[in-house]
Amino acid sequence: MVLHYRVDERVIHGQTTTRITKEFVCNGIIIVDDEISQNKFMMQLFKQTVPGDIRVIGFDVEKALVKLEEAEKSDKNYIVIFKKPAAARALAEKGYRFKDTLFIGPQNLKEDGTFVMKMIGLNPSEMADLDYLEEQGVKVILNPMFDTPDLTWSEAKKKIEHS
Repeated sequence: MVLHYRVDERVIHGQTTTRITKEFVCNGIIIVDDEISQNKFMMQLFKQTVPGDIRVIGFDVEKALVKLEEAEKSDKNYIVIFKKPAAARALAEKGYRFKDTLFIGPQNLKEDGTFVMKMIGLNPSEMADLDYLEEQGVKVILNPMFDTPDLTWSEAKKKIEHS
C-alpha cells in the first residue's frame, strides 16, 4: 500500500529518516525519478541513509507506472518520493491516479523562480506541473517541514497573486 506521496528536492535525507518513516511506518521508499533511478551511486547513497529494514527502490516514470500499481496492492507499506513536480506530472500524464494527497516538500528557489513559502521556491514550469496535477484531481499540499500548516496549491497561488 502507498502511504504517502512527496515531492522533495533532497529526496531522502535526515527528515525522511527521522520524521517521515516514523509517521508513515513503511517497508520501503520508492523514488520516482528518471535520472536518479539510473544512477547507481545515488541509489546506493540513498539506501545507506535509511534504516536497514527499509528497502529503497528507484524507478523511472515508465516503470513506476507499473510498479506503483503493484505497490498499492501489496501488503507492504511504501512512501513514494519524487525529486521534482515534473516527475509526478509525467506519471499522471501517463494515466497514473494518485490514491492520496501529494505533499510538496522543500524546493530550492531558482533564478527564474518565485518564493512561495519558507523552503519552497517554484519556477513557472514547476507551477504549471502543480496546476496540471490539481486539474487532474490530485490534492496538492505544500508542507515542507511537517509542522507548517497545510496549504493547498490553490491557496498558495492566491497568496502569490496578491503579494
